[in-house]
Amino acid sequence: MRLIIQGLLATCLYTSYRYYTGTATTALDHTTGSLTTSTALSDGRVPISRRTVAVADLHGDLPHAINVLSMASLVSPTQSSSASHPYTWIGGHDQLVSTGDIVDRGDDTIALYRLFQSLRNQSALVGGEVKQCLGNHEVMNALGDWRYVTRGDVDSFGGPQARRKAMSVDGWIGQDWLKGYNVTQTVSLLPANHPRLPSGYTPPKVSFVHGGITPEYAERGVDYINKIGHGFLLKALSALNSNHTTEEEALWSSDGPLWYRGYATDSNNMACQNAEKASKTLGVRHLVMGHTPHMDGFVTRCDNKVLLIDTGISRAYGGEQSALVIDFDLVPTKGERDGRKRWVEKETLTALYRGRRAKVLASTETELWL
Repeated sequence: MRLIIQGLLATCLYTSYRYYTGTATTALDHTTGSLTTSTALSDGRVPISRRTVAVADLHGDLPHAINVLSMASLVSPTQSSSASHPYTWIGGHDQLVSTGDIVDRGDDTIALYRLFQSLRNQSALVGGEVKQCLGNHEVMNALGDWRYVTRGDVDSFGGPQARRKAMSVDGWIGQDWLKGYNVTQTVSLLPANHPRLPSGYTPPKVSFVHGGITPEYAERGVDYINKIGHGFLLKALSALNSNHTTEEEALWSSDGPLWYRGYATDSNNMACQNAEKASKTLGVRHLVMGHTPHMDGFVTRCDNKVLLIDTGISRAYGGEQSALVIDFDLVPTKGERDGRKRWVEKETLTALYRGRRAKVLASTETELWL
């Protein structure tokens, strides 16, 4: 009952956000946009839109996770008592990205990983997506580093041996990490293969990672990062901790994408120089990351190129319960020039906080002739 009430309160707060920003008429209207028919202009063009929601560092706290996902209108309590999942995906074709560190510091490891498994499956059935990044704490647990594991967490598995088995190469969590998680996720703000996209238009992309991608790792590429990360994780889950390559050890270092904090701690000049290089190489508009907590809310740097979204959601920290929302629209408008038609690309970055009014971080409109 407590979680249901929290979810309803969070949804009410999100409704206020949608009214405030004017990006939709109702909080739960996910029936239009990228995967369905919208009102067309006389030339047949239609608006195309999608929401991308990101959360960071849930750290073993199911109630607070439900708060932020409900606040973002992605989940609601399942009404049917016979359903196999306690929470229902209501996000339609929205996409949800977790920047990692679901585990440690709290007791709800099993419930959180089961929740994300369920939401990943449910969202796929209706055109949505759930994408997940590995955090340093996922890999620490795979390596057997349990310094931040709570007694309640261990007991929920039935003891240390059962927990280790679940986080092994053959265990259900280990298999989930190997099959459903990457070190970094590059997300398109609209489906790149959408049939109504104008010819020659490529939707902008956003990079998500737990720690940060330096220019050097950006040069090596996303595929390289994820390949090395997958190999490192596989060895950790297989208890082959003394058999790591130089590349794997570098990935696990303080300059690797799971641990790097430079975008949070470097001077503005250095952070922005690196962000410019990394984002250009990766071909992305924003670099979104967790890992370094800022208890009062999101930190944006370098004209919103860097978005730091770890706000200490878990009760272990006592920070803000938060979600980043990227509303993206490609809207056809009247007008033609040199055989090209006028479109307006709209992007709004919003910070949702439980118990506080949503904060619009940035809102841009760009005229395009396509």
